[in-house]
Amino acid sequence: MGLLGALFGGTVGFMLGGPLGMIIGGALGSQTSAQVVRTGARGAGVQDTQTAFLVAVISLAAKVSKADGHVSEAEIRTFDAFLRDHLRMSPEDRRMAGRIFDEARDSPIPAGDFARQVRGVMGRSPDRLRLIVTLLLQIAHADGRMHPAEDEMIRGIARDLGLSDRDYQECRALFAPVQDSLESAYEALGVKPDTTDDEVKKAYRRLAREYHPDILQGKGMPEEFLQAGKEMLQKINAAYDRIKKDRGF
Repeated sequence: MGLLGALFGGTVGFMLGGPLGMIIGGALGSQTSAQVVRTGARGAGVQDTQTAFLVAVISLAAKVSKADGHVSEAEIRTFDAFLRDHLRMSPEDRRMAGRIFDEARDSPIPAGDFARQVRGVMGRSPDRLRLIVTLLLQIAHADGRMHPAEDEMIRGIARDLGLSDRDYQECRALFAPVQDSLESAYEALGVKPDTTDDEVKKAYRRLAREYHPDILQGKGMPEEFLQAGKEMLQKINAAYDRIKKDRGF
């Protein structure tokens, strides 16, 4: 049973208060068998943090999908395909994710409230918060393009997570249309073309650690996101290889 299946099956004994807790409660509906204990961020364990991360990503994705004013059936199918193909979710967990998605989509709670709450739960951990932004960008690009309104909303979410505009640009560069261009390679590593070789290598090592599946697992990230981390690491490796080839080191 996946994390969402455990949540809805009543085996997860933790529930966030605040906006994310309201979304979980609304999605649970009449399933009163769930063992719910309200607690704050300080009392959250690994499974609690994983639940918060997973519910936050789904809720924020729902808000992003509605950024242009409506959510089409095609967008819903694209999101379900993303959960299946990129996060390797089981049919059961995808159904649960769909309920959370619908609840967040229809909720009047703004995306910024979700972002600020998950920032408090996750603590000051820029790498994990950047992963949320990267995942939202990946979802937004799943249909082959990103609407300007989606771009604007994810940028705002990044700010509410406490990230800088540079952080956002680095995440966004991983989805540049021309992945093999030298310019997009530098943007993906968050450095400029006149950066020294040593600084390029340092930037690469930082990002490689940030998205490495083993590192993500060690930081308590849900298993569902390890594959996504692997895909991002491949993009980072490709960008670094492009720069190494150009510089000859």
